[in-house]
Amino acid sequence: ISNPDLVCSIHKDNILSGATHITTNTFRTTPRAYSKTIDSYDKAKSLSIESMKSAVYEAKRAAKQDTLILGSIAPLEDCYMPNLYPGDLIARTEFEEIGLMLAKEGVDILFLETMNSISETITCIKSINPLGLPIWVSFALNEKNTLLSGDQLFDAIKVVEKCNVSAILLNCTPISIISKSIRSLNSFTSINWGIYPNLGLGNPNPEGNIKHIHSDETFSSLIKDSIKEGGSIFGGCCGSNINHIKIIKNLLNSGN
Repeated sequence: ISNPDLVCSIHKDNILSGATHITTNTFRTTPRAYSKTIDSYDKAKSLSIESMKSAVYEAKRAAKQDTLILGSIAPLEDCYMPNLYPGDLIARTEFEEIGLMLAKEGVDILFLETMNSISETITCIKSINPLGLPIWVSFALNEKNTLLSGDQLFDAIKVVEKCNVSAILLNCTPISIISKSIRSLNSFTSINWGIYPNLGLGNPNPEGNIKHIHSDETFSSLIKDSIKEGGSIFGGCCGSNINHIKIIKNLLNSGN
């Protein structure tokens, strides 16, 4: 709301660096998130709608003709704390509301990011499936092949594959963990898959503080390994910048 031109500029920088898909800045533009700092729910919802509209508009303003816009949907509470999930009944209503707002603004794909449990993921998918848009799902891992909730990646994939999902990814997970899971991801799923890791050294935390990131060489090695294993969607999560998008583009163009 305060800096729409900056949001647009960031999208443009990523597109110029080789990004073919951009993600709306809607990870936390929800009534629930605004309600944490605003007493009035009506005001929180109003700001949420305004934020959603602005975020999608700026993505569209930056996009080229062939750029696809992903409408970001996050876990309702802290993505690193699956125990805070409010339950299926509450979640169903809120996800329907979020999905409808993004669909009305004209995103190309609804993108569930940093999902941390099977139950919340399935509830979200069921809530937004009637909107008729393609759905991508990306999971955050706690350790090799294990979601932050303790659910197994294999189980999560098999469940979401039955729910009209177009792609499965891993994100906001350290390179050290994702690198151990890409081979399993390739063998577990029959649909398009990919990764966009957290570049910070060590495990992510709710504060999001990143003091040091992995080297370009380490990032490149992970992308190369993922390409060899059959991955087809790549990007960067926390700690990444346009340099990492350029690395991905160069690796794909070189056939590595």
